[in-house]
Amino acid sequence: MFSADGWPLFFASLASRLYLGVLLSLSLFAVLPVLFGWHGTVVQSGSMEPHISPGDMVLAARLDPSQPVPVGGVVEYRSPASAEPGGVEKIRLHRIVAANTDGTFVTAGDANTSVDSTPLDRGQITGQARLLVPSIGLPGLWLGTGKFPALAFWSVLTLLAVVAALFGWAPKEPSAAGAGDGNDGGDGDPGSDDGGTPPLLRAGTAAGIVAALTTLVIAGAGAFSAAAFTATTASAANTFSAAPDWTPPSVTLANPGPTLRGATVVTAEANDAETGVRSVTVEYAAAGSNTWVALCTVTTAPYSCPWNTPGVPDGQYTLRASATDNAGLTATSATVSTTVANTFSVVLNDPGEVVRGTTTLSASLYSPGTSTYSVRVEYSLAGTNRWSTLCSNLAAPYNCAWNTAQFANDFYDLRAVAVSGTVTRYSETVTDVLVDNGAPAVTLTDPGTALRGTTTFAAAASDPHSGVANVQFQYLRSGTSTWIPLCTVEESPYSCRFDTTTIANGTYSFRAVATDEAGNSAVSTVAASRTVDNTVASVSVEDPGAYLTGTVALKAAANSTAGIAKVEIQTAPAGAATWTTRCTLAAAPFSCTWDTTAAADGLYDFRAVLTDAAGRVTVSATVSSRRVDNSPLRGVDIQADNRSGVAGKLDAGDVLAFTYSQPIDPASVVPGWTGAALPVTVRLRDGNLLGLGNSGDTVDVLRNGSAVNLGAVNTRGNFVKNRSATSINATMSAATVTIAGVPRTVVTVTLGSAASGANNLRIFGTAATMVWSPTAAVTSPAGVATSTAPVTETGALDRDF
Repeated sequence: MFSADGWPLFFASLASRLYLGVLLSLSLFAVLPVLFGWHGTVVQSGSMEPHISPGDMVLAARLDPSQPVPVGGVVEYRSPASAEPGGVEKIRLHRIVAANTDGTFVTAGDANTSVDSTPLDRGQITGQARLLVPSIGLPGLWLGTGKFPALAFWSVLTLLAVVAALFGWAPKEPSAAGAGDGNDGGDGDPGSDDGGTPPLLRAGTAAGIVAALTTLVIAGAGAFSAAAFTATTASAANTFSAAPDWTPPSVTLANPGPTLRGATVVTAEANDAETGVRSVTVEYAAAGSNTWVALCTVTTAPYSCPWNTPGVPDGQYTLRASATDNAGLTATSATVSTTVANTFSVVLNDPGEVVRGTTTLSASLYSPGTSTYSVRVEYSLAGTNRWSTLCSNLAAPYNCAWNTAQFANDFYDLRAVAVSGTVTRYSETVTDVLVDNGAPAVTLTDPGTALRGTTTFAAAASDPHSGVANVQFQYLRSGTSTWIPLCTVEESPYSCRFDTTTIANGTYSFRAVATDEAGNSAVSTVAASRTVDNTVASVSVEDPGAYLTGTVALKAAANSTAGIAKVEIQTAPAGAATWTTRCTLAAAPFSCTWDTTAAADGLYDFRAVLTDAAGRVTVSATVSSRRVDNSPLRGVDIQADNRSGVAGKLDAGDVLAFTYSQPIDPASVVPGWTGAALPVTVRLRDGNLLGLGNSGDTVDVLRNGSAVNLGAVNTRGNFVKNRSATSINATMSAATVTIAGVPRTVVTVTLGSAASGANNLRIFGTAATMVWSPTAAVTSPAGVATSTAPVTETGALDRDF
């Protein structure tokens, strides 16, 4: 049956038949479910990898109206033209990852880092994925997308397999006589001599296979022609990854107590309702350090770790627990502070960054044994190491009343000293405690008289030491003795708008009260005998904002006892008397919109003109010099992200992203820059250094000691110590991304280690909205300058860094 040279043909024929068998079987799997009402589509992109790859055929069944929408499942749905960058409705195949409260659903590709930008309605779902036939649609995909070299290679390979399977090898059967020597085997029959399938039948089988595969290719090309399964989406929403569990576990750490010695146990609690808790790790770090050391990792409850505290130096420590669930999601508990004291030590409690008046300083002794100690508290001008006694011969509970009024306003270091015979122990030094007994300076801007409508109240306030905490504006009606708050402002500029129609007409006094961070307060000179008169007619125009773009709202407040005939809101080029009426309104609310794109960019003044029913005209105060700026290039967003490290603190791994409305020329940010990763320095300065107050800490980016042209970011937070600054090594890069079909440049600054002033950093735990002030030095590739309009952080109010 075999000859020596027949083995290669045998194996080639066998491999070809196996290949064709698998290919035809997959084809049947892709076609037969149609009999059950399923429909198939070939996947075009890698947005669902690793589970679904390009060229796979997904068979989907209609979603019965009685079935719930399968959250966590893969669905086929129509994506409306409004959600597509190209403006054409498409079919998508993505996973439903969450349900919204309004009945819509959130979808995402398993390989995507962002969810899809448009919520999904149940009516858009055309089917739920039921069966995956791998790779069967690749030839059709190659045909439909013009990848002809790959299609040609597959076609030649498949044709060779057909030839090898049907014509390459068949076993020889000996003739009945066993002696034939002619070409016909000696049997006298001119036909086939191999005892196998007739050649005509083989040729027909080959033609049938080729026709079936050709139909598969053409059908596959049509199956995906109406489907555009993209790999990315243009949304800056929450980040999801492909997993059956989208919720991190919950974890808390029990406080082991204020003081620890010897062997102790640290216990955490963790829960995960979806996939369960895989492990819990308990860690500790020396107070003020970001270097965490694992105590243990526990995989089953109770999650408790033994801690042999004699193995670490005495001192203050921070503890935390991290839990990981079976989907790989991780959560970290709030930190817990404790003190390890296995040997005798003395600790002075921190009185806070700023003190005033008489402050109590408390010392504690740990593990004193049977010895009796005398305790004293000492102070030194910060950084001089010249110590003097504040309180001496203290007995338990070792409290010292520090009368800071006897000290100059300055920074001081503090420590406690315990003495027993010849044994003297010193506490760790509490550094840079600011004494501030000086009141801030405050001056009220005279609001004028008579006051009508909505009036601006403003004051100037400063404090050379701890900084201004807030300025409160107050009023006192003539004949009374109680000052009533009008408004409180916590950030510079200290001003607010007050609707005087909410108080009775009459004679009033006004003042401003400034309070600093230490609690000292000062009162401005009183603006007395100011008349509030809204009885005849009053009109004011609301400030539309310092920078105006696109369509803006114009608002006015008006009042007249004679009745209002009309209110006109007008604009004029700044400083000119050429007023243009933007709208005429006969009744409240007195508001309209103004399309600033129809006006030339520049500074404008605003006013409102009231005409009452008797024809008397009242003109409001002018809101001056508001800039109209419709430059096509502007900043659109500023975001900070805590990628690692401590939340609310600027440290390594944190990212600051500046987003422009259009692509920019990177060389206009830094000369010669192409957008590639570039070493820079991030400078963080306390807001008091810039006259912005304690919650005005500001970030800018430096290159070789000079600021790059990104401008400055007011964090609206308190990330650095009073009147201090910190420099942080960083890397800056730029990339062009497409959002909602519009290309934009995002400049990303990734923080590294602190270059200087690391001890000045603090954790800021309050949610705030950052404001970025771009510079006009940054231009588009065509040379168009960036608008200098401030950019406010978008999205939900959250903690930064």
